[in-house]
Amino acid sequence: MRVRVVGALTIATGALLALAAPAGAATAVIANDKYKWFYWLSFLFAAMFVLAVIGLSIGYAVKVLLPKYRGKRVEE
Repeated sequence: MRVRVVGALTIATGALLALAAPAGAATAVIANDKYKWFYWLSFLFAAMFVLAVIGLSIGYAVKVLLPKYRGKRVEE
């Protein structure tokens, strides 16, 4: 089970990076003075995304996986 989850996450991350790379290469206007004020938002959004994924993973493990494998009843 754990191997399948890790494999799925690896494939999803690879696909995301592969699809995002051409978009990053096509934007040549990143360093323009007009656009320098909002680059910090990308760090904020990336951190929020990572924290959301971690929170959802931990919540799923605590609410679903642990009771399921310890023999407790899972409320649906």
